[in-house]
Amino acid sequence: MDYGLLIIGVALLVVSYLVGVKKQTSLLAGFNEKAIKNKELLGKVAGGFFSSL
Repeated sequence: MDYGLLIIGVALLVVSYLVGVKKQTSLLAGFNEKAIKNKELLGKVAGGFFSSL
């Protein structure tokens, strides 16, 4: 079993939860608060993207 891939998978699930559910958009790289008006929608889209990987 490759433990490196397991750790990466768990990390993606944690980031997906934090961004999608807890709305911690500060974890997203290149996030500009002034350009985004609806942070809740951004959290749902980014969280869904990370969980689908």
